[in-house]
Amino acid sequence: MQVSQVAYDRFRLELPAADATWRPLADPETLAETAAWLWAFGPSPLIAVVGYDKDTPKWLTSWKSRAVRFAPGGASAGAAVILATRADLERFLSEGAPHERTVLLWPRASEAKTFEGLNGGANDWLKTVDGHAAIQRGGEVFEVNQIQG
Repeated sequence: MQVSQVAYDRFRLELPAADATWRPLADPETLAETAAWLWAFGPSPLIAVVGYDKDTPKWLTSWKSRAVRFAPGGASAGAAVILATRADLERFLSEGAPHERTVLLWPRASEAKTFEGLNGGANDWLKTVDGHAAIQRGGEVFEVNQIQG
């Protein structure tokens, strides 16, 4: 696991590369370290938004998700989930791997305001969060952007 500060307000976590038999978010130790690093970034709970095209991903049915207008990764639809504890974050990361179209959000004032932003105009949600993280490269890279109030 390699952490780097890309800019004053941007951080990047790179997990070891997957191979034919090993996936980083399937490894309990890597998963726990990743969740701990992400959880420490801001206020909790977090909101995760998953982008998809046709049907809601099957793994998301075990979560209480809400349809939102914001759809990350060029998807046609989005579903948001509240992650109330670090254990929820670990479970979410594990179940939905590789998370090619997932964004994590740290609400600024309240989850309700962030949900309003997610259903508003294209970038309204940015005004309601302290930070956001995009998951890239098949779940191997997390890039956190902190937003200055």
